[in-house]
Amino acid sequence: MGVLIIIAGIFSFFQQYHKKGVYDFNELAVGLSWGFVFIFFSKEKTDDEMVRSLKFKALATALIASFSITHLYNYFFLNWHFERGRDVILSISAYQFLAFTLMTATAYFYYLKYQMTLNEGE
Repeated sequence: MGVLIIIAGIFSFFQQYHKKGVYDFNELAVGLSWGFVFIFFSKEKTDDEMVRSLKFKALATALIASFSITHLYNYFFLNWHFERGRDVILSISAYQFLAFTLMTATAYFYYLKYQMTLNEGE
């Protein structure tokens, strides 16, 4: 289900580009974040305490990493010429942050799971 939502979000992103001629990354982030919510929080074949522990570790690490990267991106790339009283503070949207966090958490979870299976084989 999550993969279908991601594909629909990507399709909608390119469809909006062809209609309006503008890349709407917010719309893409909505599809990605909903898709990765379904992927990350779905049950695994063996949904035991170890898998839940790995998911929590991946989510906690991804949240800290995503917040740090988002903060640095907002500061150094979006607002580095900011002048108080003249400019508006720019920031990525909450959906973009959520999509980035869930993509990172999902990738890190499958990496941790892969490492766990390597250690069990030894």
